[in-house]
Amino acid sequence: MTAAQLRNLVVVALKVANTDAADRVYSPRDWPTRSEDYPVLLVQTPFEEKQSLGRNVPQFNTVTTVRVTARVEAFDSDNDSGAELAELALEDIRDQIERAVINSYDLTLVIQQYKHIRSTIQVSADGDGHIAQLVYEIDLEYYQGPEDFYPVVGVELQGIDLTIVEPDGTTQP
Repeated sequence: MTAAQLRNLVVVALKVANTDAADRVYSPRDWPTRSEDYPVLLVQTPFEEKQSLGRNVPQFNTVTTVRVTARVEAFDSDNDSGAELAELALEDIRDQIERAVINSYDLTLVIQQYKHIRSTIQVSADGDGHIAQLVYEIDLEYYQGPEDFYPVVGVELQGIDLTIVEPDGTTQP
């Protein structure tokens, strides 16, 4: 298992889950977004840590952080509630992301545990509307062993030159 494979499993889980972002789940992609993209989910794996399970054999408990960035836009109505609408939309999307990832059977098969989950919400009124962003990070722990690092690519064996030397008095093979 690799970080890229985990990222792809999360992307598939989010698309299948039918979140508010629908099929606007991207990874990898450029991070700038615009109004017609919203709501949008951007998935990346920015961090990975391997802890050795012993000497002489490549075995690790690996933790990969999968970051899902959700972006929405909401406009003020008569009661200036754009920021509130944006934050409420992100709270809904956070629940959708969590259910999609944790309930993904394919993802659960290849990991040991969901080690940590963190999320933050930011709302900004710098543009025409309120742009809000959720950063949802999931630390996925999984095992990596020799099978993940082999085969080592080498030079193909073309032949062997072999000479057998028998002691004096021995019948030659």
